[in-house]
Amino acid sequence: VELTRDIVCGLCPLPVLLVGDVCPAINQAPTMLRQAARRLLAAGQRGLTTSAARLEEVSVPAGPKEFAETWSKKAPSQMAVPEFPSNFLKASAQGESLAQGDMFPVNFYTPSGALASMAQKDSVILPGVDGYFGLKANHVPLISQLIPGVIELHNGAEMEKFFISGGFAFVHPNGVTDICVLEATTLDQVDGVAVKSALAQAQGAQGQGDEEDQTASRAAVELYSALDAAMDSKA
Repeated sequence: VELTRDIVCGLCPLPVLLVGDVCPAINQAPTMLRQAARRLLAAGQRGLTTSAARLEEVSVPAGPKEFAETWSKKAPSQMAVPEFPSNFLKASAQGESLAQGDMFPVNFYTPSGALASMAQKDSVILPGVDGYFGLKANHVPLISQLIPGVIELHNGAEMEKFFISGGFAFVHPNGVTDICVLEATTLDQVDGVAVKSALAQAQGAQGQGDEEDQTASRAAVELYSALDAAMDSKA
C-alpha cells in the first residue's frame, strides 16, 4: 500500500497515517475523558467547600454595634452613623412612667404653637390611616400616621374636639403622648357652607391638569370630605 502523507492527531503529537491507521490516543479517549471529569469534579468540590467556609466566616451574627463598625470601614464619611429605632426607645425608656392611674400627659403641637402641653387626659381618640383608634394610660409605645379628621381629648366628663389636616402621633415608653399636626382648629370656627363649596370645586378639578395638579386635587378632596363629614356630625 502506498502512503502519501501523514497528519497530526488532535489528541497527541504522534503522526497518523492517512491509510487506515488509528491514533493510540483515540482508543484511550474514553479513559482520558473520565479522568478529566473526575479532576473537574474534585476541583469544583474544593471550590464549594472553600466558598462555604468563607460564607460561614462572613455570615457571623452581628448587632447594631457590628453594623456601625462595618459601615465606617466600608464607607468612611463625616456623616453620623445610621441610628436604629431601638436606640431612641431605650433612651426614652430610662425614666419612670409619667402616667398616674388612668391619667397620662398629652402634648398637642402645631407649627404655630402648642394646643396642649403635658395636659392630663384619661383617653384620646385619633384618626389613623386604618380608622379611628383610642389611647389610654400605659398604652404600648407606637408611632401612627394621622389623616384628616377629628381629635378628641377626654378628661372625665370634659372633652375637647379639634379638626386636624393630618400629622403623626407618638406614644413614648414613659407614657407621654405627642400629637404633631400641620393644622388644627375647633369646629365652631369652620364655615360649613364654605367647606361644601370648596369640596365641590376640588371634586370638579379631579383628573385635570398635570400630575402635580391631580395630586393636589386628591388631597383637597380627602381634606374637605373629612371636614364636611365632621361638620355634618356636629349638626
